[in-house]
Parts: sequence; C-alpha cells; structure tokens
Amino acid sequence: MTRQPEIGQIPDTVKDDIKALEKEFDAAEIQVAKLMAKLHDPILKKRADVVSKIEGFWPQALTNCVSTNVYIDDDDHALLDHLTKIDVVRDPEDPRAAKIEFHFSPNDFIEDKVLVKEFKLAPDAGEFSAQFDFATDTVPVKTPISWKSDAVNLSKLKPTVGDLPADREDEEEDDEVDLEADDFEPGSFFSSFFDSESAQVAGSIGRAIVEDLFPNAVQHFETPALFEDEDEDEDEDEEDEDEEDEEDEDDDDREIDLEEEEATRPKKKARK
Repeated sequence: MTRQPEIGQIPDTVKDDIKALEKEFDAAEIQVAKLMAKLHDPILKKRADVVSKIEGFWPQALTNCVSTNVYIDDDDHALLDHLTKIDVVRDPEDPRAAKIEFHFSPNDFIEDKVLVKEFKLAPDAGEFSAQFDFATDTVPVKTPISWKSDAVNLSKLKPTVGDLPADREDEEEDDEVDLEADDFEPGSFFSSFFDSESAQVAGSIGRAIVEDLFPNAVQHFETPALFEDEDEDEDEDEEDEDEEDEEDEDDDDREIDLEEEEATRPKKKARK
C-alpha cells in the first residue's frame, strides 16, 4: 500500500526530548547569528570604502531593490541622488535592534548630513530566538528631519496616507511588496520611512534594508528590480494583435493572388 501524506503524531514518550532538541537548535542558531554579525562587520566596512568610489552606488541600489523601490516617489530622487552611504549599526551580542544611517552630501533639501532611523526592540519581543522577526519585534522611532523650507519638505508635499493591515507581513512575499490597499498611499519615502512609526510601513522598509538591501547591496546595484508594467504589457498585446491582423491580411492577399494567378494562368485545351 502506498503511504499517503498525513499529520504525524509524536509519541508522548519522546515529546520532551523533541522539545529539548528544538531548544538546542534555537540556541545554536542564535550563536551562529552573533558570530555572523561579528565576522561580517569588518568586511562590510571594507565594502563601504570600495563602493564609495562608485558614483551613485547607494541611490541606484536603493532604487533597484524591489522592497524599497515601491516606497520611493518620483520627487524623492532629487534628494536621494545625494545619498552617499547607507549603514546599519547593530549590537553583535544582540543584533535584533538596529539603527539605519542615511548619509547625504550637501543639497537644497535638508540641513542634516546623516538621518538615523532607529528600530528599538519591542517590549514584548522576549528573549533572542531564531523565530525573531524584525518588522514585528522592533519598534520604529520617528526621525526628525531639518528641511530647509516647506517648499522642499517632501514629507509634507507627499505625506503617507493610511496604513497597511497588521497581518500583511505574514502574507507578502519576501522579494515583492504589494501596496494595493484601499486607503494606503506611501507618498514620499521620507514620509513612509523616516516620519513613520508604523510597524507595517516603516517596519517593512526597515526589514528590507537590514535583511536584504544592505547585505546584498552590490547585487542590487548590478541587477535592477523587474516590475510588471501593465501599460507595456498592453502595448505588447496590441502589437501582437496588430501583427496577427497583418499576417491574416497577408494570408488573404496571398489567397487572392493565387486565385488571380489561377484565372490568368494559360490552361490546356481540352482534347477533341
């Protein structure tokens, strides 16, 4: 008889042993996370020196990353083009909380040379475990921004409207963020990230930067995000339809030509 999929039942005699092993695995993963944070730190500092020689590295990497791109408004690029460095600061002994630093060259928008977005550990986060989730177990803190005038205050000009559902972190894919909510408009990146204290909005961006953009910055810089453009798809469909219509017309023309050739072609005389 072929075995069918079904829910397995762990016998009571070994349940305690299984739980003990899971705790050991969890503890091992925590040690691995701490070790990786310590080993990566000097390498990331070397990378920062190298990529600083690449013009527009961080603005392009931020734009290419799917999970951050969806929060960037077209008007944000004039300021983001002055972004010279992104850094993530974490405690190697407990790397759950984080500070995300955006460094800027002199510009016409803000007085700040560095904007720091802090994510504090949530009071109910509990002990460090392998089940830790950055977006749900940290609390985003609002970052004050010294705008040079209201005329260039992107947060006021393009404010974030509404919020995302509290359960959407469990629903969305890691490599793509769907912002199609009835009452949500991300507005400016500076509003949805630095001004926001929403775990679903600022927390989602923070997790994307900490866990994806920052460690994989070079890959993001080299590989732009691929978004499905409905207009382009419609144009392609129309072009395909036009090509099919032209092919059908060509076929009809060929049929007419063949009929004309048949009519004008000399015919053999019938034998008498």
